Amino acid sequence: MAKDESRALSASNRNSFMILGVLEAAWAPMVPFIKDRFGLDESQLGLLLLSSGLGGLLTLPLAGYTVARLGSRRETAVFGILISLSLLAITISPSLPLTAALLFCFGIATVCIDVSSNVNAVILEGIYKRPLMSGFHGGYSLGTIIGAALVSTMLAAGLGIAPSAAVVAAIGIATVVFGCRHLISDVQKHDSAPAGKADENEPQHGRFHIPGTVIVIGFLCFFMYGSEGAVLSWSAVFAHQERGMSLEYAGYIYTSFACTMTVMRFLGNRIVLRAGRRRTVFIGGLMVSAGFLVTLIPYAAFAALGFAIVGLGAANVVPQMVSFAGTVKGMPVHRIITVVNALGYSGILLGPVIIGFVAKHLSISAAFFGIAVVGIAVALTNRHIMRPDNPAVRH
Repeated sequence: MAKDESRALSASNRNSFMILGVLEAAWAPMVPFIKDRFGLDESQLGLLLLSSGLGGLLTLPLAGYTVARLGSRRETAVFGILISLSLLAITISPSLPLTAALLFCFGIATVCIDVSSNVNAVILEGIYKRPLMSGFHGGYSLGTIIGAALVSTMLAAGLGIAPSAAVVAAIGIATVVFGCRHLISDVQKHDSAPAGKADENEPQHGRFHIPGTVIVIGFLCFFMYGSEGAVLSWSAVFAHQERGMSLEYAGYIYTSFACTMTVMRFLGNRIVLRAGRRRTVFIGGLMVSAGFLVTLIPYAAFAALGFAIVGLGAANVVPQMVSFAGTVKGMPVHRIITVVNALGYSGILLGPVIIGFVAKHLSISAAFFGIAVVGIAVALTNRHIMRPDNPAVRH
């Protein structure tokens, strides 16, 4: 493969992750404004955010099918435009039911782009035969910095959420149309790459058989994406409500998380080559737990520090779990990534809803403590399934 073609493929894949990060993170500083607009309490806000989760969940059975039929390039373009327009429409929606419907569309688009980008990334890892996933997810994290910082700055300058969303939507549409042109257009043609190719001696299962290891990885991704969703949707509310920061500046708390995650993801491929995937994921899970515990110290500076630690730990956990999933035997790669990322990504959509109910009856701090406990469980489970002698994976 020519060097220019290789760079174009990688750049498009990084852009597809990046624009998803931009659009998702742009939503985070807007959440408190939507909460205030409709006078919602924590439980009601959680129910509103459930609309996005339902959109993602109902898309799960179709995400793999559509990327196999449309290819990553067209899938990203179609749903990139949808998520951009949905974000803009949410900010000008005059009613709660319409806002819920728009969040439903937002959830559909996020899952489809996420699955499409990860399928493309796993195929490229198979073609190049080296770790690439953390770097691609670094594009997502860079997008979260751009999205959160850009919208927070525009809001602090008094621009308002609708004009801010219009700027972000324009960036999103331009990126998916012009910056993702070199994504793979025929996923099924490339699904014979080593990561997804079945060995002749492997047992052959029915079309809808899902290996147990894939299900376990999917639920682990659910918990990790849920922790990221907690930061995305609740960090600004937490900083404003429990740490006393103004609405205009609370969004910057998320930026501390986004910055550390981005740095660690761009370093991730080298870290995995030196420390190994198993150790990287184990230590990362423990750091996520530690970070959420730090946020419980009752000062705004510790909230920023805690979320920064969460970003350091979480940065390479999901990318390496997704990459590891691509080595599981007995299932084509595009179906594996569909199951893992669709199930996992539902965590970022449903996690904020669960936190809303916990916050209503206890507090946001209590919800963060629960996530810290889950982080330890994720670290220990990954340490077990990623052991060198696991017969379910291809080494």
